[in-house]
Amino acid sequence: MINIQPLREQIYEYMRDEINKGNLQPGELVNTSKISRSLGISKTPLREALIQLECDGFVTILPRKGVMVNRLTLADVRESWEICRVFEYEMMNKLFDHIDEDCIAKMEAINNEMMAATKEKDPDRFYSLNIDFHDAFLSLSKNSQMRRILRLIKQRLYDFLSRSCIPEWESVNCDEHDELIRLLKSDDREAATRFLKEVHWAFEKQQEHIRRFYEQASPEEGLAFRN
Repeated sequence: MINIQPLREQIYEYMRDEINKGNLQPGELVNTSKISRSLGISKTPLREALIQLECDGFVTILPRKGVMVNRLTLADVRESWEICRVFEYEMMNKLFDHIDEDCIAKMEAINNEMMAATKEKDPDRFYSLNIDFHDAFLSLSKNSQMRRILRLIKQRLYDFLSRSCIPEWESVNCDEHDELIRLLKSDDREAATRFLKEVHWAFEKQQEHIRRFYEQASPEEGLAFRN
């Protein structure tokens, strides 16, 4: 199929993919000249893509220095989790009456795939499916701005985290999904939304696993995270 995306969007996706694959590391300066040559593009659409990447939190444009891939710190993760916690709680509360049997069945099927990805030690697939699980009910919302903010935050978190495999964390995640599904089936709005807010998106309850990921990262990134 012919790609009809604007060139800047194609470059944006390419850069995101390079970060996801680890070809562009946190703290690394992006060689824009090399990218321009390898893709056969001018620097104008590349600059436009980099500006969007900076707006979305993936890079920082440093005057007279270049473009640096952003690091992910403990404070970044904590703040991101808090946004997800508040947004998803509010959205589920408003959407609760629209989360029907088909939606719940879709969430069940995705969670089963997540468990399979854990057994297959495929963290990239696991984290992609994790986004799909939440999107199963979030996509019912007409608030496109909240959906976009959530997706960008999760993409940044999971693009970075998906390089590490922590089976215990993945199993806990799937178990929590099962419990959320059970509460949705019981039609208990208060219990379901409270579980989402006070357990599933409670940073304090996940902090040990989050720290473990950074202990498995490079020494430099681990040190940056601890600080």
